[in-house]
Parts: sequence; structure tokens; C-alpha cells
Amino acid sequence: IFERWLRRHRPMLEVYPAANAPIGHNRENYMVPFIPLYRNGEFFKSSRELGYDYEYLQEPALQSFLDFLTPYLQQARQIWAWLVGAAVVGGIVTAVLTGLLKACRKKKRGTSSEIQPLLIESEDYNNITYQSN
Repeated sequence: IFERWLRRHRPMLEVYPAANAPIGHNRENYMVPFIPLYRNGEFFKSSRELGYDYEYLQEPALQSFLDFLTPYLQQARQIWAWLVGAAVVGGIVTAVLTGLLKACRKKKRGTSSEIQPLLIESEDYNNITYQSN
């Protein structure tokens, strides 16, 4: 189990605590009651670094890029319906929001004072007063 953990995480020796660990568990403490005495940090190496390997832990060599890609394609095959559904729902939401934004902009432009005519009809001109209070 420890060998699998070492291979998966590949920690550096500095990760093993040098101080403030429980009594006997610091990196430079001796592993007791084992004889000959070894320090705890010396066990923080994978079997490959020590010159041997476990057959059941050996990683098979990848034959091709397709062998590497196959597990990911199998996962994608299982969730493709969800991916398509998410794309369709996302497209619909985007279209609705775009339509609403365009409608709001068009409505806002229609009431702008810049669109009003510069000249006023003559009968409306007589009713306007330019006095201030």
C-alpha cells in the first residue's frame, strides 16, 4: 500500500516532517525496534530507487496514442447525451438573452431625445412658453 502511495504521489523527502511530529516519527529519528537501525526518511523511497520493482505494480507501456485515448473516449461515450443536452440548453438560453437585449436596446433608442425632430409644427410653436420660474 505504501509503495502504491509513493508511486502515485511521488513526494520529495522534504515532505516528511523534520520536526514537530509525534515522538519517533520525525524524518531523522530511527525506526525502532528494527535492526539494523534506519532513519524514517530512508524508507521514504520507492522500490525503483532501491533497485527492485514489484511485478504487479509495473505500469504497462502505452502502445500508441489510441491506447492512451481509449479510456477517455469510453467516458465520453457514457455522457454524450448530457453534453449535447447542455449545449442545446445553453444555445436556447443564449438566444433568449440576446433577443431580450436587442429588444431593450431598440425600445431605448425609440424614446431617445436625439430622434425627435428639430423643427416644431407652427401650431405647437404658439403654445410653448420660454419663461422660467
